Amino acid sequence: MKILTTLLVLLCSLSVHVASGFSRIDSIEGRWKLLSAEDIRADGTVARLPWGGQPVGSIVVDGGYCYVQIMSGDVPSFTNGKPIGQQMTAALLSTYIAYSGACTINGTEGSVTLKVDSAWRPDYVGTEQKRFFKFDNGRLIFGPAPGSMKAGGEALTRRLTLERAK
Repeated sequence: MKILTTLLVLLCSLSVHVASGFSRIDSIEGRWKLLSAEDIRADGTVARLPWGGQPVGSIVVDGGYCYVQIMSGDVPSFTNGKPIGQQMTAALLSTYIAYSGACTINGTEGSVTLKVDSAWRPDYVGTEQKRFFKFDNGRLIFGPAPGSMKAGGEALTRRLTLERAK
């Protein structure tokens, strides 16, 4: 009887996952490690690497809350003779982002909308940030709306590629 009850519970939980259209494999929920960050032109070529060639970061989506943190892995050392505080401020604004807040996931649209409650930039706090996602061979592709980044008058698409953290 115990075995039959266990099988019934497992079968019911499986049908809930199938009915919702999500499984752990294709759900944005969880912790994701950044592999690359690129700004892409309309023709698919890479225009720039916003945090250098070896960015470091993660995205965590858990229980209706989302955390995003990215920094350049290519941050230079501080130079002698200049105030460290000024160097840290310049480095922070050009090589690091972080924000978090309550989020709503729209699996049909492939979007996450964050109500930012803390951020590296004060002007982000209180805003809604909508990001789009899709899955490609087990990897998460994440970023703002296509064409929403601008550089030199050119519309770019930010593409973050992440893998599920182990």
